[in-house]
Amino acid sequence: MTPLRRLLRAARPHIGWAALSVAFSVLVVTVALVPPAIAQRIVDEVFVPSVREGDFSSRTTLLVSLVAGLVVANVLRAGLIFLRNNLVEVYSQRAQRDLKQRLYDHIQAQAFHFFHRTRTGELMARMTNDVEMVRGLLAQGLLQGASGIFFFVGAAVLLAMLNWQLALLSALASPWLFIAALKLRTRMRPTTAEVRAQFSRLNTRVQETITGIRVVKAFMRHAHELLRFQKENAGLTAARNRNLAVWARYLPALEFLSGISSAIVLLAGGWMVIKGRITLGTWVQFNGYLWMIVQPMRTLGDVANQVAMAESSAERLCEILDTQPAVTSPVSPRRPARLNGDVELRGVSWAVDGRPILNGIELHAPAGSTIAIMGPTGCGKTSLVNLIPRFFDPDAGQVLVDGIDVRELDLKQLRSSVGLVAQETFLFSDTLYGNLTYGLEDASIERVRKAAALAQAEEFISPLEEGYETVVGERGVGLSGGQKQRASIARALMKQAPILILDDATSSVDMETETRIQKALRDLEARATTFIIAHRISSVLHADQILVMDHGQIVERGRHEELVRRGGLYAEYYRVQYGGGNGDRPQVPRRVPREAEYGGERSAAEAS
Repeated sequence: MTPLRRLLRAARPHIGWAALSVAFSVLVVTVALVPPAIAQRIVDEVFVPSVREGDFSSRTTLLVSLVAGLVVANVLRAGLIFLRNNLVEVYSQRAQRDLKQRLYDHIQAQAFHFFHRTRTGELMARMTNDVEMVRGLLAQGLLQGASGIFFFVGAAVLLAMLNWQLALLSALASPWLFIAALKLRTRMRPTTAEVRAQFSRLNTRVQETITGIRVVKAFMRHAHELLRFQKENAGLTAARNRNLAVWARYLPALEFLSGISSAIVLLAGGWMVIKGRITLGTWVQFNGYLWMIVQPMRTLGDVANQVAMAESSAERLCEILDTQPAVTSPVSPRRPARLNGDVELRGVSWAVDGRPILNGIELHAPAGSTIAIMGPTGCGKTSLVNLIPRFFDPDAGQVLVDGIDVRELDLKQLRSSVGLVAQETFLFSDTLYGNLTYGLEDASIERVRKAAALAQAEEFISPLEEGYETVVGERGVGLSGGQKQRASIARALMKQAPILILDDATSSVDMETETRIQKALRDLEARATTFIIAHRISSVLHADQILVMDHGQIVERGRHEELVRRGGLYAEYYRVQYGGGNGDRPQVPRRVPREAEYGGERSAAEAS
């Protein structure tokens, strides 16, 4: 099944609306066939006799009645077109809604790798522009296609009934018109695909520039970004020009063939009128039906263009739909009544595109314990904690919660049991209350205030004029970095989950506030199993176990005092942060050489 046919299946639930649209199209065509018949009677029974003889009053009465019938037919046709067009819009808009929902659900189900590989601007372009192309085919394609077919068939039958010789002449150009339309569709597909791809690149450029506008301004790269946009915009214009060039090459051929058909029939019909083989009124009627045949032929180019654009868009949309989520809930998941938060990693390894990120990780975090993770940037700290809520699955080893492999748990239950403050703080364009209660329904303001107080967020929210109803800008614009982090901690605490992950969650918070947050978390009655990723020694002092990572391995583990005495990498961090530097310049902790990688309790000094 072609991508376009696959996507058009989204319209199946609304096939009733499509059938009504087709039925009204038949009625529109039927009524449209009446005016040429009326014109024939006006010419043959009113105009022609008036040249010779006849009663003036009777002809006038007939003329008025025929014109009145013509007006009624046109009014009826206009009403039917209005209803048909509305039905088509209902049908196409509902199909578009379902297709967008299907795409959105599929994108939401993807693992993190999908979003790392696919640019946001490109996803936005496919969700909007490409879906609109498919909807356009359902709407305008249905209108032009169905009406064109019915006009062609209905008018062809009446032409044959009027004069079969003229009917055959009118059909001479039809095969060539269809061949030209098919060639146009074939030639336009690659250029249309190029337009869609270039549009996505331009959309990505705009999205990235607006999102990173602070960086652009800070580094004074306005001119650079303008040139990059100009390049992508010029590329889109060039792609569209190539697409239009194909269209311009074939459109005159379609117009020429349809015009030749009309000229042949007009010439032959006029000769028959002169010879007296048909009446002048019949020739006028025939000419009216001929237009109904020629007009659909002329729109073949439009239909072919719409099909080409929809096919190109459908291919791009199916690329997304054919990308299967890397992480899914099992068919028959295990659903314990409650997860207590005992976390264990057994021999876990994970790589991206052949590049090792984690290697042989062994870890046990009893329920209610606090595990701190330190190490240089890029050593795998965030990747380790991302295994717990199954943002991705390891290549080797197991991740267990309460002794159950997370791949056997219901994904929704697992992630509902994990509170997360991500390394990159993100707040939605919503009120503070809406952000703090994200994912929860009907949370009381007392519960929100309690979580905010624990996260030390109450102290900056209460003085605000609108308090918790204060609307924050996109990505938390309007709040400082520390305020956003405290709001994110409060949001995670609102879940009251048995597992809490704080990924560098207090890096923008002053040390006094950080100390109060840590004390509040330790004093909770129902302590969560807490994983703290941090670079400051002050953030990990009270952890039950501190892990030091390097090159995707755990190179040290223990409590603060033990690790300081051991004199390894952790002790070096401690010396740098607490006065062990050379004068006033802090020394950057060294990374353990790759050839000296090790695990377990071995120290950095032993490794060297």
